[in-house]
Amino acid sequence: MSTVRYSPAQLARLLGLPEPTPEQAAVISAPLGPLAVVAGAGSGKSETMAARLVWLVANGLVRPDRVLGLTFTRKAAAEFADRVRSRLERLRRADLEGTAPAVAADAEDPFGGDPVIGTYHAYAGRLVGDNALREGLEPSMRLITPALSWQLAAQIVAAYDGPMDEITWTPQTVTAAVLELAGDLAEHLRDTGDVIAVGLWLTAEQDALPGRVTQLVRKIIATQRAREQLLPLVSRYAAAKAAREVLDHSDQVALAARIAARHPEVGAAERVRYQVVLLDEYQDTSHAQLVLLQALFGNGHPVTAVGDPCQSIYGWRGATCGGSPPTSRWWPGCGRSGPRRPRARPRCCSCRPASATPRGCSTRPRPSRRNCGTRRPTCPGWCPAPTGPGAGRWPARCSRRSWTRPSGWPGRWPGCSP
Repeated sequence: MSTVRYSPAQLARLLGLPEPTPEQAAVISAPLGPLAVVAGAGSGKSETMAARLVWLVANGLVRPDRVLGLTFTRKAAAEFADRVRSRLERLRRADLEGTAPAVAADAEDPFGGDPVIGTYHAYAGRLVGDNALREGLEPSMRLITPALSWQLAAQIVAAYDGPMDEITWTPQTVTAAVLELAGDLAEHLRDTGDVIAVGLWLTAEQDALPGRVTQLVRKIIATQRAREQLLPLVSRYAAAKAAREVLDHSDQVALAARIAARHPEVGAAERVRYQVVLLDEYQDTSHAQLVLLQALFGNGHPVTAVGDPCQSIYGWRGATCGGSPPTSRWWPGCGRSGPRRPRARPRCCSCRPASATPRGCSTRPRPSRRNCGTRRPTCPGWCPAPTGPGAGRWPARCSRRSWTRPSGWPGRWPGCSP
């Protein structure tokens, strides 16, 4: 490994930028390896990620084109890429000493190439395009827009003549529910059989309840029955996409996760291609994206993930804070070496079970008593039931220190892996 010659503060002065705080500097100069950074809003998470990339390149620890940076939105990816490329260009003009040892063997430019920066969905799409044949699928499958997804689902709803006695919604609402249920199943790597299993479990739990059945329980059962009647529509929607050789965003991520999990050679190739991985806005990843990233870059690969579970705002697109912060179960070695960044405590409106965060990775968020919702953590630990219009909340209550469940509520959903 190349000798570290430049500190984060020295590079900041060289580039004419404000010097990082001691906590930021500890993250920027952390040794290569799995690293989880949990920090609140406005604490400079994205700035720290960009500074870490520049620090690694300036000290000859990695070439720019061997770095993969992922974030959630295209706007954030563009801003991250612009910020990094402008600083790397200034480094090239500065003609730093000590950047060559890492690449002296092939005498290449230590600043050669640009880092690969994009969104989680775009990266999954590239992976599917390169490896779809491994799953017996055509690489030429098209990604359809939400408008085309709606049009296809609406046609299926209009032509459906099966039982709908549990559903009182308009066709437009049914179409939205079908798309949402299909997306949730894909983002959580589940199928229609899992929804049916949850229904059987709910029925058994209802039959075992003593005394009068409450209105809340009846609402939950009614919501589950409505979901089950949507399942044939979801299956027809999936069949229609397969017949047309098209994918939506949820299918793309689920297929990429399946490829990564079933074909270890794909992960080996990606680890050779990208020696360092930076994951921004990690709290907005879905369970399928978590499985994808762990299959590709787990087992000690240098991954730096930053985020804040209290800012997980993209639940409508499958995001869940159930996988954030990264835990040692999914990222071996996470948090066991190098500094841990203290996190600010903004008001949190999502909750996680106290047992979901193993020791040695990071502290769990503490939800405030105000505006504390009942967001359900996902696997590992808990399996969500798919949502839909009119879906009732699962009974839960939040304490100031942890997520708690009513007495008698089971610890896991049916089929949830430990």
